[in-house]
Amino acid sequence: MSSRLKFMTGLMALTVVLRLAPYFLMNYDIKIDAGAIYYPWNFSPLMAASLFSGAYVTDRRLKFGLPILTMLLSDMGIWVATGQFAWGFPTDRWAAYLCLGMGVLLGMGLNQRSRIPQAVAAVGGGLLAEALFFLITNFFCFWGNSEYPQNPAGLIACYVAAIPFAGRSFVSTLCYSLLLFSPLTDRVTGRPTLGQPALPSTRSVGATTAGLCNEPNIE
Repeated sequence: MSSRLKFMTGLMALTVVLRLAPYFLMNYDIKIDAGAIYYPWNFSPLMAASLFSGAYVTDRRLKFGLPILTMLLSDMGIWVATGQFAWGFPTDRWAAYLCLGMGVLLGMGLNQRSRIPQAVAAVGGGLLAEALFFLITNFFCFWGNSEYPQNPAGLIACYVAAIPFAGRSFVSTLCYSLLLFSPLTDRVTGRPTLGQPALPSTRSVGATTAGLCNEPNIE
């Protein structure tokens, strides 16, 4: 397995663990209030990983499939851990999957040469993706929800209620985007930094099946 595929797999596993941790802790009578400041709810690399996948995974199926599979596995885990299907798959869950796809699309523009440093562009793309995620998912959470009056005041109340979670999501995407598109990650994954000569582009079977771009033929 190539270093980049290992990195992507580890990133997916980390995301699943971070999303599932509080739900499994409940099974040990360790209850973590969703509004608790001390626990990093929503602090996961999922959106930043979607950008990374869009930028550096060449196989289109994997490009979109890896982030979606990560969320699907964690949603299934929430269902298993809680026994509540609606917790893992609420009726508006499809909007979150749609937003991940939008994150991948934004990431596809990050692997291009630009005068803007890649990490800066990644942060901008990540924050835009999170803003779209916040607006879209909470709109469909509000739509038809009896907990909120179906009027502009109810929509605003829904957005206000989501701010604590959104704040952590924005901060996590900021941090993980800076990390994933940094020279440190370039070294770990063997990815050439944009603006520098690319590594030899001889294709190997492993690189083709993994779907990762610029994979050098290293035995």
